[in-house]
Amino acid sequence: MLGSGGREHALAWKLAQSPTLDTLYAAPGNPGIAAHATCVALDATDHAAVIGFVRDHRITLVVIGPEAPLVDGLADSLRAAGIATFGPGKAAAQLEGSKGFTKDLCARANIPTAGYVRCTTRDQAELALANTFGLPVVIKADGLAAGKGVVIAYSRDEAMAAIDALYAEGDAAVVIEEFLDGEEASLFVLTDGRTLLPFGSAQDHKRVGAGDTGPNTGGMGAYSPARVLTPALEAQAMRDIIEPTVATMADDGTPFSGVLYAGLMLTKQGPKLIEYNARFGDPECQVLMTRFEGDLAQLLLAVAEERLADIGEARFSDDLAMVVVMAANGYPGTPQTDGAIHGIDAAEATGATVFHAGTRREGDALVAAGGRVLGVTARGADIAAAQAAAYRAVDEIDFPTGVCRREIGWRELER
Repeated sequence: MLGSGGREHALAWKLAQSPTLDTLYAAPGNPGIAAHATCVALDATDHAAVIGFVRDHRITLVVIGPEAPLVDGLADSLRAAGIATFGPGKAAAQLEGSKGFTKDLCARANIPTAGYVRCTTRDQAELALANTFGLPVVIKADGLAAGKGVVIAYSRDEAMAAIDALYAEGDAAVVIEEFLDGEEASLFVLTDGRTLLPFGSAQDHKRVGAGDTGPNTGGMGAYSPARVLTPALEAQAMRDIIEPTVATMADDGTPFSGVLYAGLMLTKQGPKLIEYNARFGDPECQVLMTRFEGDLAQLLLAVAEERLADIGEARFSDDLAMVVVMAANGYPGTPQTDGAIHGIDAAEATGATVFHAGTRREGDALVAAGGRVLGVTARGADIAAAQAAAYRAVDEIDFPTGVCRREIGWRELER
């Protein structure tokens, strides 16, 4: 398994429970992943080194966790070497790697989504802003942005400031979209390019501040399932969004194999696609894996070997799962790293699972090594019970330079 974040810790934790698993390696892994896998130093950008390691250790399946190696084409290199790989190839990963690519695909396949304009220069963006959309308007970096390249602008000045900031960073393209009104939810679907297998829903909390205020982050918490995505709405999203996406990718000669993570806006007109990710979400993966009751290794292998049609429905616990992200002070700006962390054993003694997202070992000490540091995850019979269990575990952790939101799940609690 390639990766080192909270998503990868959740995948390693679940893979390690698979009765058919012999040995699990993680590259590079993290201190939490080390409890479930042998961590090795591999550079995912060095495709030859990854292939050599896989061959030398007779590895049956490679699971690519983060988006960057997918967009870089690592899955293509592994498959060309005859290695079963979970994750889309470079061309298919453009569903996440380029928002403009996805919007163009939606236009061709008549997939419901927000109106948009792709701009390759600042002048084009300024013209589109003046002549195409009202306010508020959504400004997005076209490429990978770790969940933080989106600004909802409520004034023209705010929109131009966002555009100027993106072009100042050297972005080759910006996507300007109409603002969609509704509630967001995430739908996950496994596919081998032909067969589709729904794999749960979640609701993320992107904003850094309480009540969903402040700048976007990679995610400050999530819960699963997202009950706002009713069975009827999920069926509609599968029919109108997921199925035509997979069919169009196959028709284009770039079949998508892996997990499709669809960010949806539930509007009065029905679900509309906000964007796709080509991998499991972080922190949504933590709550999905906490609820999943099947053999993850065999399931991901079936996807990689184009045998998904042989697999029945994915089995999930009826419990609701919640993850609360503990981040370092300063996140999503410059995080305060090196802060000491204590109390993880005490937190897990409450029944929770603590997934490491940005940690490292300094001797016997555990310290923060990134923006999002821990994902404290718990289950309960309903949203209130899951929330109480998650924060009970959070309160056992001594992380003086860390912060978290205290009201993850607030929308669901207010229903």
